Amino acid sequence: MFVSTVVARFALLMALLAAPLSAGAVLTLAEAERLALERAPGLERARATVAASADRVAYEGRLPDPQLTLGVINVPTDTYRLNQDDMTMRMIGVRQAFPPGDTLKLRTRRAEHELTREQARLEIERRGLLRQVRALWLDLYLANQALKILEASRQLARRDLEAAEGRYRAAQESQRTVFVARQVLARVNEREPMLRAQTERLRAQLQRFIGAAAQTPLAETPAVLPALPGDFDPTRHPEWLAAQAELETARTEVGLARQDYKPGVMLDLSYGARRPMPDGSERPDMVTAMVTFDLPIFRAKRQDRRLAEKQGLAAAAVFGTEEKRRELQSMYAAARAEHEAIGARLRILEEQLLPNIRRETEITLAGFAREQNLLREARLKEFDANLEVLRLRVELAKSQAELLYLTGEPQP
Repeated sequence: MFVSTVVARFALLMALLAAPLSAGAVLTLAEAERLALERAPGLERARATVAASADRVAYEGRLPDPQLTLGVINVPTDTYRLNQDDMTMRMIGVRQAFPPGDTLKLRTRRAEHELTREQARLEIERRGLLRQVRALWLDLYLANQALKILEASRQLARRDLEAAEGRYRAAQESQRTVFVARQVLARVNEREPMLRAQTERLRAQLQRFIGAAAQTPLAETPAVLPALPGDFDPTRHPEWLAAQAELETARTEVGLARQDYKPGVMLDLSYGARRPMPDGSERPDMVTAMVTFDLPIFRAKRQDRRLAEKQGLAAAAVFGTEEKRRELQSMYAAARAEHEAIGARLRILEEQLLPNIRRETEITLAGFAREQNLLREARLKEFDANLEVLRLRVELAKSQAELLYLTGEPQP
């Protein structure tokens, strides 16, 4: 009778673990990822920045707009009348500036590098968003499952307490057994508030990325993440690509600084309308054309210092690119080692420790243990082992999400 009762309790535990949270819609990890990619403000900001950089490429290499000049020349200062002197002319002209050397081509190249940088940053934002959403969803999944295991533990602890109190009243059990059963139930109840608070905190954090859908019950099936690529090349990671684009931008700035040693050109073309002569005969109108050159002769205080500045920034960008490569390589090695360690520990728990704990519980249920505290300890040990296995599975998935941030996901 006793063995059948305990078996029924374990059947209740399995039923609780398998029961769905809601008969309606559920929030899978794939759905959370889709919603985040559609709704996250940070990703939209990055997309808008890329679009703005693309527009900059279209105009950066164009000549500056021409200027229209209007005026009068040779106005007498005694009367300031425009019809007093036949030398006074009304003038209209056009002025166009031409930047020195290859400035326009280099500006276009700089804008292209900046577009490449923003595209890389968009990919960084996308990968980082997926990493955060996956971590939050997995932590929320763990907290929900832990609450279900806790509820099953509470029911068993409550029934143990009722049984202990009944045996105590029948003088078949000591009062100490009742106290121990009450302590076990209190320890189970004590863990619930923190787990529920953790669940609400995780939902609030997830709501930042996917909105009100974060309040939807989670799917019961574990998340399946994309497989990891076999190798890792840090020079293909968007963080390195962004750093490389910064380097190319800095090198282009050096080229632009060198153009300052060359003279810029300004062309002026104007047309002057003259009044007729006093006898009524027409005077010819006047056309004026001028070319203005920059004179970069004071180089030591301006061009030389600007070139030195840009060269220094380019040298710093070289070191920054190498530092980023090493950082990514180190991050991958550390994340890979952690992933493999968690996987190895999980295999030990699933293949060695958990089967032995279950076997111990079965032996205890079969009546080989006479004391009730041994049975209680065996059940609690199995609960803790199941929870630890669940926690390690979540940690393994989170470490895989971290590696996917570094390696990228296989393209379909």
